[in-house]
Amino acid sequence: MKQPFLMALLRNPRQMGAVFPSGSKLAEAMASMVDPKRDRVLELGPGTGSITQAILARGLPHDHLTILEKDPNLSNTLTRNFAGTRVICGDASHLPQLLAKSGHPAINCVVSSLPLLNLRRFTRYKILLQIFKQMNSDGKLIQFTYSLKSPISESLCQSLNIKGEKIRFVSRNIPPASVWEFKKVL
Repeated sequence: MKQPFLMALLRNPRQMGAVFPSGSKLAEAMASMVDPKRDRVLELGPGTGSITQAILARGLPHDHLTILEKDPNLSNTLTRNFAGTRVICGDASHLPQLLAKSGHPAINCVVSSLPLLNLRRFTRYKILLQIFKQMNSDGKLIQFTYSLKSPISESLCQSLNIKGEKIRFVSRNIPPASVWEFKKVL
């Protein structure tokens, strides 16, 4: 296990939401939903950057990717490991202010490793509302979960006017995970 991940897990296990970094198969599944020619991506909760690496390996230009990591130590590691990529240290519940401060360009794709089901309902609602306000009408949220159910409940989807679909199940990850895509209902 990567030392920065282990240290972050020990500091705040609930914030991490996982006992292992995302495996390569999960990272590839998440990254496969990014269009490197079209998307401007905001990655939330990248941890040690396994999904970040997979996104960049698909050919997304570094300047089309912004990373938001809450843990300062992980944020510093990401800054060192992904030179040329905008890294913001902060909490996703303050998304508009953080993006405005960083001069982030418009986004149409959010790749999230946030442990949504570990968050309080109000915090989850606030973050998701801000995500969809930042994106244009054809934007998408790519989110994974270890749960058998959707990471965003049907009632929360209705209140946010979004629709979700499970795109992939990644059995070769510890633990197995499902990748979901959420879009605004037009």
